[in-house]
Amino acid sequence: MSFFKKRSGAVLAAAVIIVLSSFFAANRSLNVKVREVSDLFSTEFYDKNLGYPQKSIKSQLEVRKDASMNLISVGSRYKEAEKETEKLREARGALENGLKKSAGAKKLYDYNKELQTAYDALYAKLSTLSLDANGKTIADESRIRMNGAAAVIERNGYNDAVREFERTVLSVFPTNLIRRFAMVDGPELFE
Repeated sequence: MSFFKKRSGAVLAAAVIIVLSSFFAANRSLNVKVREVSDLFSTEFYDKNLGYPQKSIKSQLEVRKDASMNLISVGSRYKEAEKETEKLREARGALENGLKKSAGAKKLYDYNKELQTAYDALYAKLSTLSLDANGKTIADESRIRMNGAAAVIERNGYNDAVREFERTVLSVFPTNLIRRFAMVDGPELFE
């Protein structure tokens, strides 16, 4: 305790408290900004450049999940498409679990990619079979929904916002140094 009674000890203690509180404050404010950018992934936002709201990537993954279920329902009627139907069911389940557990953007990207691959395989298999009119209609409508949601995801400005935030905030001095000490990770890209 005598260390703190000396002037040098008090100055050192004050300096340590100031530095630690600065890192705590930096961590808190940077994490708020990271959360704001990350929230663009799961919430609709108004795009000033386009002049209208953009649907979130997460909402479009839900659309793709539902559209794939429609194709699964068609595929399950045909024994010849059993293997492809099961692969799509597994990929859809993985995406659904990722969405429920709020997996990160990178992981959801991977699940979405697996879903697309399995979807394309089943759709190709079904196109070689003689589908009834109802099955053909459901498959075609499902394809339109899958492609429409993919186009919305492609146009979504989330990845651009993450890159802009990384470039203008997280990689600029002194934030680039402070963020390492404050243990702040940037938002994930959806790629």
